[in-house]
Amino acid sequence: MPVTDRSGVPINYDLAGSGPPLVLLHGFVGDSTTWRHAGYVDALASQFTLVLVDGRGRGRSAKPHDPAMYATHHLAADVLAVLDDLGMNRAGFWGQSLGGRVGLLLAIRHPDRLRTLIVGATRAQAATVDPAIIQAEVRSIREQGMAAVVADLEATELLPEWLRPVILAADPAAVAACYVAMLDWPGVLEELQRIRVPTLVLAGDQDPGLTDLRATADSIPGARLTVLPGCGHLDTFTRSDLTLPVVVPFLTETLAETPT
Repeated sequence: MPVTDRSGVPINYDLAGSGPPLVLLHGFVGDSTTWRHAGYVDALASQFTLVLVDGRGRGRSAKPHDPAMYATHHLAADVLAVLDDLGMNRAGFWGQSLGGRVGLLLAIRHPDRLRTLIVGATRAQAATVDPAIIQAEVRSIREQGMAAVVADLEATELLPEWLRPVILAADPAAVAACYVAMLDWPGVLEELQRIRVPTLVLAGDQDPGLTDLRATADSIPGARLTVLPGCGHLDTFTRSDLTLPVVVPFLTETLAETPT
């Protein structure tokens, strides 16, 4: 896999397919390999050049243990560093959950770099979590490792067999740091009106944050919202059988071949 340290932190990425570039950025519990496991690479590589990024703290990218290093603007800078490394001026972007936050920030603050945007299970609102809950979660991760994350997820959702080993292989200290930063998200709801790229918001009808997801979509000019039946938070990524029939036509329409 290529690596770039243009953002100050070594970030690994991989390429697949051919056609207009599309950045794929995983969520909190994933890495770049999850897009292959879930079937997205096989489904999209014939139409698009897929840029699969290991977000900092995940996969083969560097894994700082300081929560400040995982602020969303740093994660966005990593994506820009990858695009610069590839000489790509503009690209489509699909981010899941935490990855979607990065996409929203890019669309707001670097609109010249995106051509289209897909966000899955991503709320633009500020996080509202009791600090005591954050401390308890971080303590569990540090004491029990990534098994604590798996147990927490499985309490509410069914994990596909391919996702469990990806989660267990992650660096607990890096994940704990990212968790602190993720829950310190100030939100960008009031800035969403600045987004001008075509945007698709994916949500599950069983996601506890569905009301916020609807409000996020409503705040983006012209955004399309698709609510997937029988899906929770993770399902908007793992259920590619439901997402691809929505995503492929959207990308075909909005990511037509032009110079990058």
